[in-house]
Amino acid sequence: MKKQAVKTGGRVLRALSVSFSQKCRKGARRAGVFLLCILLILCLCSCWSQRELNTLAIVLGTTLDVGDQPDTLTLTAQVVKASELGSGTTTKGNSSGGKAYVNVSYTDNSVLAAVRELTRMQNRRLYFAHNEVLIFSGELAKKDIAEGLDVFMRDYETRMNVNLLISKGKASEILDENVELEKIPAIHISRLMGNQKSNSETVVVTLRDFAIATLSGSSAPVAPMVELYESDGKKYAKLEGTAVFKKGKMIGELNKEQTRGILWVTNKAQSGEKTVDTPWGQVTLEVLHSSSDLKPVKGEDGTIRMKLTIDVEGAIQGNETTENMSIPENVAMLKGKMKNDVRSDVEGALVQARTLSADVFGFGEAIHREYPEEWEKMKGNWDQEFPKIGMDVQINAELSSEGGLVKPVTPGGAQ
Repeated sequence: MKKQAVKTGGRVLRALSVSFSQKCRKGARRAGVFLLCILLILCLCSCWSQRELNTLAIVLGTTLDVGDQPDTLTLTAQVVKASELGSGTTTKGNSSGGKAYVNVSYTDNSVLAAVRELTRMQNRRLYFAHNEVLIFSGELAKKDIAEGLDVFMRDYETRMNVNLLISKGKASEILDENVELEKIPAIHISRLMGNQKSNSETVVVTLRDFAIATLSGSSAPVAPMVELYESDGKKYAKLEGTAVFKKGKMIGELNKEQTRGILWVTNKAQSGEKTVDTPWGQVTLEVLHSSSDLKPVKGEDGTIRMKLTIDVEGAIQGNETTENMSIPENVAMLKGKMKNDVRSDVEGALVQARTLSADVFGFGEAIHREYPEEWEKMKGNWDQEFPKIGMDVQINAELSSEGGLVKPVTPGGAQ
């Protein structure tokens, strides 16, 4: 009996011990989960920096002009009027209630001072996180844009993908253009820049691109130019040409063809069209794809030349002649004309760059990568060395398609 009682007591004690151990483990797990939740809550972001939308003036476009007083500049900010967006129908840039934006300006000694002064005139603080375009007037760009660029690139609200442009007239007037398909001029200009890949006649430059070119020490930064043109008594913005910079100042311009030459050299020409003359009339060629490769090559005499190879693939998109342009001899002729046009663009850009002594192609960066020792000897005098650098151009052209038609719409032949 005693042995049986001892065994029974032992079983009870073991059961109690197991039960107690399980309860302890469950309690420990609960305590661990509770502590983990506390730690995760501490890691969550709080609303210490919250800003209500009705307290902000959301800026979509910014311009900088020379001020009317010495050593001053005028900042103009295009602020969206949310109450006018999405209501009613859009007619010539305005909703049924009026313009969907307001332009606010102030003139002061610096950008930051102008922004601060605007807070004394407006009941909402300017908010630049959604800024789409930054436009400098050509007059200010020829003096110095370093101060304006420095402020915007340092500001934590500014995005580095803001489009940078130079106006041929007063920059603030660009934000007053008569937009037709958009309610806000700044949005129109931003989307206009997004379409430029289809024509390869305009450089697309962001704050980040401009800063990288400036800090490289050898490349000359470039920026697209915008101007107003008048039609039926209304003013519209148009992209035209390229501004070239050195040491923070605009030193010259490139026309449309020279700009296209830059894009060929820097492998940024993606598509576009070219109209070539033939003995029977004009033919329009569309560039479907292109690629380029730029390499420095050292000669036996130790001099360095640039070797540029461009591959272009195109199609016949317009035939104003009565000839069948799909026959081999005509295709060969069109290939030759395409090559000549591309070469003309590149050579025109090279001549203008040498005239300005501005390395808009990135020759210095290429030499630095391929021949670092030679670059160390050249970089201190690069402005004088760059115009001496020769370039050999090889162009490979293919016409892979004749479009939807093989023969011209007008039948016949050369008379």
